[in-house]
Amino acid sequence: MASPSLIRLGFGQHIPNGIAVGAGVGLVGLVLGHFYGFEEGMVAGSGAICVSLGDLPSPLSSKLKILPFCLVLACLSSLAISLAVGHVVLQGVLVVLISAAAGLLVGYGRWALAASVLTMLSVVFTLGTPMNNLSEALYHQTLFAAGGLLYMLIALLITHATESSNRRIAVAECLREFSLYLRAIAKFYDERSDLAQVYRDVVEQQAALADNLQAARQQVFLGRRDASMKRLAAAIVLQVDALDTVVSAHADLAPLRRGETGPLLPVLVANLVTELANDMEKLSDRLLRYRRELHLRDRSDSIDLISAEVARLTQDPTIDPRALRAARATRTKFTWVTDHLSRLPKVMQTDKGAEALLEGIDLAAFVQPLSLSPRQLTRHLTMHSPVARHAVRLGAAMGAGYLLINLVPGLSHGHWILLTIAVILRAQYAVTRQRRNDRVIGNLIGCVLAAGLLRTGVPELQLLVIPVAIAVGQAYVRLNYLVTSVAGCVYALLALHFLDPGTASPIGSRLIDTAVGATIAFLFARLLPRWEYQEAPKLVGTLMKSFTAYMGDALRIEISEQSYRLKRKAMLESLAAITESATRVAGEPEHARTAMPGDLGVLLAAAYSLAAQIVGIRVLLKNRKDDINRLFAEHLLDKTRVAVLDQLDLSHDSDDLPDLDDHDESHVDAEKALRIRCRELCIDAVKLHEVAARFAAEGTPQETLDGSKI
Repeated sequence: MASPSLIRLGFGQHIPNGIAVGAGVGLVGLVLGHFYGFEEGMVAGSGAICVSLGDLPSPLSSKLKILPFCLVLACLSSLAISLAVGHVVLQGVLVVLISAAAGLLVGYGRWALAASVLTMLSVVFTLGTPMNNLSEALYHQTLFAAGGLLYMLIALLITHATESSNRRIAVAECLREFSLYLRAIAKFYDERSDLAQVYRDVVEQQAALADNLQAARQQVFLGRRDASMKRLAAAIVLQVDALDTVVSAHADLAPLRRGETGPLLPVLVANLVTELANDMEKLSDRLLRYRRELHLRDRSDSIDLISAEVARLTQDPTIDPRALRAARATRTKFTWVTDHLSRLPKVMQTDKGAEALLEGIDLAAFVQPLSLSPRQLTRHLTMHSPVARHAVRLGAAMGAGYLLINLVPGLSHGHWILLTIAVILRAQYAVTRQRRNDRVIGNLIGCVLAAGLLRTGVPELQLLVIPVAIAVGQAYVRLNYLVTSVAGCVYALLALHFLDPGTASPIGSRLIDTAVGATIAFLFARLLPRWEYQEAPKLVGTLMKSFTAYMGDALRIEISEQSYRLKRKAMLESLAAITESATRVAGEPEHARTAMPGDLGVLLAAAYSLAAQIVGIRVLLKNRKDDINRLFAEHLLDKTRVAVLDQLDLSHDSDDLPDLDDHDESHVDAEKALRIRCRELCIDAVKLHEVAARFAAEGTPQETLDGSKI
């Protein structure tokens, strides 16, 4: 089985998106080059490339806002530099100001990271274009803007034409991520596995799944509300419900993993989970290939084996009652998950099944609104904000690069230095460090490939490679920057060759410029740094608040499904944010790693266990509702909710657990199980409090910057 990261390289929305971008940029260069000349077509193509950076997988309704915004940013940045042609000092000031403003753009959120980069790339491309006077500058600007505008129109047309296909791919990608999540879950039931590593893998994969689910919601829930949209939306909802129950099974893991139920049951459960993972993977493939008939294998034989083993354990007088309850609960939950997932083919092929699943759910509430309000940026105008620090850092680094270019005559292609700084320097040190390595290695590989292509002496092949390189670079820009770096280097070197065929290929100077730019970016990553340990209190506070809100709905008999789903979504997203932070910590300097007040991995494990207990109670209330006295349950849940909410409050020390027995032990099995679940929930809440309290500190940052990659 290939690793998740390797699987994602060859599967997902990024591939058709890259192809569309490559085709769009190539078409812009071809059309405008045909009418105005080859060099003019290349200039127009640079405008198209800048705007294309904002053309990431998203629905048409979002692109109608994003792409015009990107076009305006690109044109304004390019125009400012063009009008300052011949004024070195003025251009330098503009480089600093525009770069700082670009850094501030990330305050809009994850989607604006691309807008930030393309703003700086517009500056770099304009600086790299030979212009001798204002007339030539305005001509360049006209071509640049025309290329960007034409690309935007082409991109919107392609998005409109492929909207249904994009939705289908988004759901298929979620199914693939769900299969990877199930494979990670299966390792829980292998006592030989390293539990700490399994926790990390599960939580990381759950974060990846949450990210894909949100991307799919954006893609599917927005736009035309046709029958196809409803079927795909229902498939997303069904996956999330199944995920809920899979998470709840963790509450019964300990006795199985410790061997208290014997060696066979954990193996049978792991086999079933792996089979379900295979089913999700195959269903994803069939959906991606537009197979008309979607189906899943009948897994009743695997369920029967688990049921037979649980029945045998029931007859064993030596088994611990808690272990027996765990065995029964595990069987019940995975039986329900299997049955629930078996509905996927029907839901995705029939309107009736989809409508029944979506009844009472407001899909629009699950979509993150896209706002371009200036207020989102003005609130970051303080040095306490990581966004403002990033903006200052970026402006200073680009200014230093520009100054170096003008002070050292030998840097004849100095705009490549600025390009390297623009694409490497990120708000997080660990991300900057990784991109530095990817950029240097990628350019080395790209130079070798470009040299080989130039030696062929076949211009038709060289021209064909340019749009292919653009497509590859765009496809992997957020997934694997090393691939993007290789593709970008190949494209740039070939484009320069066609712009000036008589000049020797600047491959050697490209490597030098890359090293210089990477060094500057990495040095300035230490300017006004914001380390992960400084962000941890804010992230942990958000996590505890999301659990508090989630608890308010989860521990009640009657709940609003809409509210519960929204709060569950917020809780999972807060877990994902800490997972990303934990990943970045490993790339920080020793002093920053040792300053972390606690182990984020331990925190994630405790939070995952608490979530499992909460969901376990919800599943029990749903499955055994008729067997539980309502007054008994409400009284018990009220006491439990108060106790757990108290533990989620980090402003005071952990209190003693309340007595949930009330000396009125019930003789009803379902009520006994509910009392045990509530007691275990309280215990896990205490554990989470103890771990999370280590991260509580005064002077927490006002804002937390999204750490996703571009």
